[in-house]
Amino acid sequence: RPGSWTGTGFARMLEGGWVEFHVNDVPFSTEYDVVIRYEPQHPEAWQEVGLKVLRPSPVSASSPCGNTIPADDQLSTSLPSGARYVVLSQPICLEQGVSYTLRLELGCAAARQDPTASVLIDSLVLLPRYSSLEMFIAGDPSSMERRETFERYHCAQPFHAAGPSPVAEPCSSLLHSLSAILHDGALSCLCDPQGSLSAECQPQGGQCQCKPNVMGRRCHRCFPGTFGFGPSGCRPCQCSREGSVSTICDSTTGQCPCREGTHGPRCDRCQPGHWGFPVCRPCQCNGHAENCDPRTGSCLRCRDHTDGERCQRCAAGHFGNPALGSGQHCRPCPCPEGPSTPRHFAASCYQDSRSHQVVCHCSPGYTGG
Repeated sequence: RPGSWTGTGFARMLEGGWVEFHVNDVPFSTEYDVVIRYEPQHPEAWQEVGLKVLRPSPVSASSPCGNTIPADDQLSTSLPSGARYVVLSQPICLEQGVSYTLRLELGCAAARQDPTASVLIDSLVLLPRYSSLEMFIAGDPSSMERRETFERYHCAQPFHAAGPSPVAEPCSSLLHSLSAILHDGALSCLCDPQGSLSAECQPQGGQCQCKPNVMGRRCHRCFPGTFGFGPSGCRPCQCSREGSVSTICDSTTGQCPCREGTHGPRCDRCQPGHWGFPVCRPCQCNGHAENCDPRTGSCLRCRDHTDGERCQRCAAGHFGNPALGSGQHCRPCPCPEGPSTPRHFAASCYQDSRSHQVVCHCSPGYTGG
């Protein structure tokens, strides 16, 4: 469902669960609005959701976030069942060059506990709060006009939901200026030469033009479900639906995640020693062969003088009980000597169950002594 999520997929969370986001690339010291992108799996709003800001050290009073108190790092919200994102009511102050951990915690889904209730978390987005930036609050007529335009056209709105959203024309120049402030000027495209169609990117957002099945702002990695990043883009995984746990393979090797017993890059066959794909079962060869025909289960290359689809009987010229667990093995028929000698004159033999004597089925013209 590429329209509703980013990255490689969702993280399913249950009541009482938590997930941590590690943030080490804050571009500018300011207040940031937090957006939680998710997909509801519950008919009612998820009532208790908390966000904790875990700082590596106490905030210095002289730092840009010097006014932050511990209560500011404990936020709460709910996740409406009819939405795909929620913007937290209070911003958090983050500083450039500092690494943070943001912990998202799920409390009770509703009034009564439901251990099966879950929600799919896609991502956590940090948007610089425009009302904290000098270009909007300097007090001069120009800054007041910029703020009025930014609010009238809801210029931050397109960045709340997953997937591309159109930006109103009056917002473009304001967003360019805002981005230049955050990043201390314009940024280089840095389009990946292997994954991009050209070195040019979109002026707003910096998205490069990607080759087939390539994704990322710089077109530097394979889209989920593809692999083999290179000059021709990426190739589809083609994981077997019957044999794979997922349709997403290793982005480098193309190896699909196989179900138990399945094998191969696409998980489209049984592993050695098994047969009957997609319901792979161990070969039954009474311990006399490792492999069998992958379609029929008939044993291949029976050892120990055995024969049959399951290596369940002795080969011609031998006698005994080769069944697994019998404790016996196949021995040459003494007629009068074994089948590999010149003095062997019987097609087969057996051991009498009462007398335990070996009885030979003599070839024409020969008789037992």
